Amino acid sequence: MNSPAQAEVSTKGELALTAIASRQNPFAGIRSPQQDPADAQRVTIKATATTTGKPATFTVDPQARPSAKIEQGRAPVTVPGVREGGERVQELTGGSATNPVDTDSWCSVSRNDVKAMAYQPTPRQVEWAVDMAVLGALKNVTRPAGFKGFGLPAYSPQGLFPKRDDVGVPPQVFLGILAQESNLWQASRHALSGEYGNPLTGNVYGLKLDEKTGEIKDWVIHWDDADCGYGISQMTDGMRKPEHPKKDEAILPYNAQKAVGMDYATSIAAGLQLVQDKWLQTYNAGMRLHNADPTRIENWFYATWAYNSGFYPKADASKNNGAWGLGWFNNPINPRYPADRNPFLFHNNWADAAKPQNWPYPEKIIGFASYSIDTPDGPGFRPAWWTDETNRDRATPPLRTFCDSSNQCEPGAKHLPDDPEVIGQPAGPCAHKNPANGKYDLHCYYNQPAKWKGDDCASTCGNPINRFENTYPEQPDGTHFPSQCNKGAGLPAGALVIDDVPSGTSTPQCGGAGSAGGFEFRFTEDSAQPGTYPGKIDLHQLGGGYGGHFWFGHTRKPDDRRKLAFTGTWTLGQQINGWARVMVHLPDHGAHTQQAKYEINVGNGWGGSPTRYLSQGRRKNAWVSLGVYNFTGTPQVRLSNQTRDGFAEEDVAYDAIAFQKLPGKPRHIVAALGDSYSAGEGAGDYYPESDANHGAPRWNACRRSVNAWPRKMTLSETKSPLGALADDWSPVVELGFVACSGAQNHNVTAWTPRSWGFPSEYETGEGQFREVNQVDSGVLNDDTTLVTLTIGGNDRGTFTNALIDCVTPGDCSDGLMSKYKPNIDEGISNTRDTLKTIRDKAKNAQIVLVGYPELLSRTKKCTGSWYIGMPEAEALDDLVRYGSGAQKQMVTALGDKKTTYIDAMGAFIGHGGCDDDEWINKFVDGPNGDGDFHKGDRPTVVCITNATLCLSRESFHPNKGGTAGYAGLVTASLPAIGSREP
Repeated sequence: MNSPAQAEVSTKGELALTAIASRQNPFAGIRSPQQDPADAQRVTIKATATTTGKPATFTVDPQARPSAKIEQGRAPVTVPGVREGGERVQELTGGSATNPVDTDSWCSVSRNDVKAMAYQPTPRQVEWAVDMAVLGALKNVTRPAGFKGFGLPAYSPQGLFPKRDDVGVPPQVFLGILAQESNLWQASRHALSGEYGNPLTGNVYGLKLDEKTGEIKDWVIHWDDADCGYGISQMTDGMRKPEHPKKDEAILPYNAQKAVGMDYATSIAAGLQLVQDKWLQTYNAGMRLHNADPTRIENWFYATWAYNSGFYPKADASKNNGAWGLGWFNNPINPRYPADRNPFLFHNNWADAAKPQNWPYPEKIIGFASYSIDTPDGPGFRPAWWTDETNRDRATPPLRTFCDSSNQCEPGAKHLPDDPEVIGQPAGPCAHKNPANGKYDLHCYYNQPAKWKGDDCASTCGNPINRFENTYPEQPDGTHFPSQCNKGAGLPAGALVIDDVPSGTSTPQCGGAGSAGGFEFRFTEDSAQPGTYPGKIDLHQLGGGYGGHFWFGHTRKPDDRRKLAFTGTWTLGQQINGWARVMVHLPDHGAHTQQAKYEINVGNGWGGSPTRYLSQGRRKNAWVSLGVYNFTGTPQVRLSNQTRDGFAEEDVAYDAIAFQKLPGKPRHIVAALGDSYSAGEGAGDYYPESDANHGAPRWNACRRSVNAWPRKMTLSETKSPLGALADDWSPVVELGFVACSGAQNHNVTAWTPRSWGFPSEYETGEGQFREVNQVDSGVLNDDTTLVTLTIGGNDRGTFTNALIDCVTPGDCSDGLMSKYKPNIDEGISNTRDTLKTIRDKAKNAQIVLVGYPELLSRTKKCTGSWYIGMPEAEALDDLVRYGSGAQKQMVTALGDKKTTYIDAMGAFIGHGGCDDDEWINKFVDGPNGDGDFHKGDRPTVVCITNATLCLSRESFHPNKGGTAGYAGLVTASLPAIGSREP
C-alpha cells in the first residue's frame, strides 16, 4: 500500500480521448481506463452529437482517492442467494472460458451479467435526483420489486443511504463532481440515455496503466488492484465482495451494492454521503473558507480537494513526515498545472476539456458548477449563479492562496523533489523535507482557513439552484436506440431464431422471449496467468437490437498477443437436412466492422465450412442474409472479434441468428460484383454501411444502392426484380451484393489496402475501404448460378484522369486515345485474370461482364459543363467505345462458354449525359451521402476536381433511369445466354 506521499504523486493522472458520439455510433473509438479499462488507448473526451450538431465535452480524472467508510444507511434487504449482511450463499471462484461474467472478480456487481444491466439516465434525470437527494426527498422515492429488471426487492435510494442533516450541499457542486467522476453516466459509456448496459465501473480488472501516457501497460488482470468504483458517483466504498475487502473497509450488503451499480438515484444518494463527509472532515479540522457557509460554491474548494486526493488527519501527521491536511497534488500552485491558466471552462471555453490535466480537481468542479457540462442530450444541468460575471470569474482561488509558511511553501522558489517517492516531479515552491533523510518530499499539506473574496462571500460567492423541488416526479426516460421488441418484424414466417441470451431471459426493454437454440462465447486463456481471460475486458453488452440485448467487442488482429480474442457461437436446437437461409440481426448501433467473418457449420464440422464476410454498420435494426446452404445436421454459426485489419476501434456485434428452411435449392443464387456502375453509384439510397465516415479511418464509400441495376434486373421464371425478391426472403432467389464504388480489378480479387495497417491514410483504401476483396467475401461458391459485374474502368484511374484532362482548360480531344489506350489495355488484361479467379470460386455459374456506356451526348452540348464541348465529349466517348470493344474481344478469346459480355453502348444511345432523356449524371455537386467526398477530405484518384472543387462521386454515373436501363438490358440478354442453374 502506498504511503500518503507516494499516493500524492503516483496517481495515474488524467486521461483524454477524442470521440464522436452520434445516433449511429455513440461510442466508437471511446477510450477511458477509469471507466472502461478495456479500451485504454487514448486520453481526451470530446464528442459531438451528429443528430443535433451539439458538442459534448467530457473530462475523466482517474486520480486515486482514499476511501471513506460510510457508517450509516445500512438497511439490509434479503435477496435470493445472499445472506443478510451481503454474504453470498455460494462463493463464485475461478474464471470460465465460456461464461462472459467474471465470477472471479473481486468487485461486487459483475460485468456482462445479462441480469444486471444498469440504466443510463438522462442529464435531466440526474439533475432531478441530485436536487431530490440534497433535499432528502429520495427517501420518498420507492423502487418497486424488479424495478427496471435490476432483480432487487423494493427499496428507496435514501432508505439505503440516508442524507445527513448536518450539512447541506449545493446541487451544482455535487453535479460538478458527478460530471468530473462519470460524465453523468451510470451505465457504461457505450450507452446513451435511455439505454441499458454494464454498470459504469472504475478499473474493475486492476489493469496497470502507464502514469505518463495513461495507456495500459499490459492486459494482465490484477483483481487485488481493482478500483471497484461504480456508477455515476464512482462509489468505491464497500463495493467489493465480502471475501475481498480493502483494509478496514465495511462491505455493503449485496442488495445495496447492486442498487449502487444499477440505479443512478441510489448511486447519487451514496455519493452525497461521501461529499458531506469531506465537508465535515475539513470543517471539523478548522479548515474553513470565507464565511464557511455551505450554500456558497467557493466554500466547497476544500471538501472537493479532499474528495479527490484525500484528507490526512492531524493525528496521523507522524505517518506523513509531520504533515497533515490536504495534499500537494491538488494545490493550485503545484507546478504540474500551468501558472497562466484561466479558470476551467472560463466563459464556456469547452476547449479546456481537451486538456483537463492542466487544472487541479477542485478547480474543475467549480468550473463545471459555473458552466455545466454539455452532453449528447444538451446541457447537463443548470449552473450556479453569481451576482455578476466578475464574481463568477473569481470563483477559483489565486495560485498562492494555499502556499505560505504554515505548509513550508515558498512562492517563486524552485525546489526539486528528490525524496525517492517523488523523484521525477517538477521543481516548485514546496520546501517540505522528509525528516528522515532531509530530502524534498512534496508534503506541503495545507490545513489553514483561507479566503480570496474578502469578507463579503455572502454577496460575491456563487449561489445554488434547485431546479426541481421535492414535489417533482422522476423525469422521463431517454429514448435513444429503442430495441427491436417485435420478434417477428422483418423475418419470414417460420424462421428459427437463436437469441444471444438464454431462452426465457427477460430484458428491461422487451421482457422475456424464447430461443430456438443456444449461444456461447469462447475466450482465450492468458497462459501467463492461467484461469483468467483478458478478452472479457473488451466484451460489452447493451440493451438494444433484437429482443433488447446484444454484445459487442472491438476487432483484433489474428496475431493478437494480448489474448483479447473471443468467439461467439450460435447453435440451433434441432437438425436441418436440406436447404436453409441463414440470417443475422444487426443492431442499430455498436456494429461497425466492415469485416465481420461469419462461419457456417452446415452439419459436418468447421473444417472447410462456408464463410461470409459482412459489413455490419447498417445503422438500423435489420435482418441481413448470410447466404443459403444445404445443411446435413445441426447448424451452427460462429463469429470472432479477430479481423484482417484488426482496427481495435471498430465494433463487432453479436446479436440474434435466424434460419429459414427452404423447400429446396433456390433457382437463382446471384453474386453482384464489380465497381461503381454495379454498386449503383449515382442512383442514391445507399446502404448506410457502404456510405459512411468520410475523411476518417472508418471511411466506406462502396455506395451500394437500393436502386443498383443488379437489384432491378428480373431473372427467368420470376416476375419481380431480384432485389425485391431478396428483400422478401423469397425461396427462389438469393443475392450476394458486394460491388463497390471505385473498385479496381485488384479490389475484386486479392489486395490488402495500405490503410488497413495505417488507418490515418484512409484514402489508400479507395475502392475497397476496409472490406475484404470481393471474391473472398463468401458470395461465390459452387452453388452460385449467376455472377454479374462491371470492372476495369478504374484501373490506373483511366476514365477519371481522362475526365480531369477534359475539364482542364485546353483541348483534350487530340491525343486522349493515345494517352489512355495503354491503360485500358492493361485494365483488359487485369479483367481477364479477374474472370478466371471468379470462375475458380464459382465453377458452375454463368458469369456476365457488362460494359460501360458512352458518358455524354454526341448530339447535344452540355450547358454549364466547363471546358467540355462536343470535341471533348466525342473523345471521351471514343475512349469508352474502345474499352467496350476490347472487353468483348477479351471475353470471346477466353473460350469459356459460360462467361459472357453484354455491350451497353446501344442501350444508352440518346440517354447520355445532357441528352433530353438523360440516364447518366453530368457534374454533380457534392456531397451526397456521408461516404461522399466532403470539403477538406483528402481526395483520391476518383475525385474529379478542378482547381477548387471536389465533385460528388455520383458525377458521370447512371442515375435511377440509367440503372433501370442497365437492368432492362441485362434482363433482356440473360435468356439468350442462359441464366438458369446448371
